[in-house]
Amino acid sequence: MMMLIKYPLLIPTFGHGATSLIVSPYATLASNFFSGLCIYYCSYFQRVTLLIVFSIYHIADDFNIKNKIYKYSWSSLFHLAWLKWPMLSKCYLTLVHTPRHYFNIYKKKLQVTQQFIIGVGTSLVAIPFLNANLDSKLNSILGELWYVGPIIAHIIVHSYYNNYIT
Repeated sequence: MMMLIKYPLLIPTFGHGATSLIVSPYATLASNFFSGLCIYYCSYFQRVTLLIVFSIYHIADDFNIKNKIYKYSWSSLFHLAWLKWPMLSKCYLTLVHTPRHYFNIYKKKLQVTQQFIIGVGTSLVAIPFLNANLDSKLNSILGELWYVGPIIAHIIVHSYYNNYIT
């Protein structure tokens, strides 16, 4: 069976956002609902802008830099490079950001097995979803970049969980 997926490199990344369902199920579901609802009413430009701003904030946590100006500056530079060379973002998210996310789960030792199962399981479920081109069908129903809603929800829950809970 040949895979027709446009971005197979991102498959491991999809599931890492689902891990918060284990440690913060209500916050995860509520944030997905509200961010999805908000994104539904945003224009394409607003969706792109929100994705970039939230992503800069989130990826900045990957840098072990205490000074927030430097941390967000580095993250902004990464995003500028990603806009110029989109393959860099896919490689970074798959090879650095996602493994770092799972490593942090392991270090915190909070329901590690369950978080790994839901993360990997979500990524595996994404394969037939993408292979059936359902992402394009959702584009026609919810608009381009509909997935910005779940991304923002992941960033909000992840930030709250890391900064206030643990």
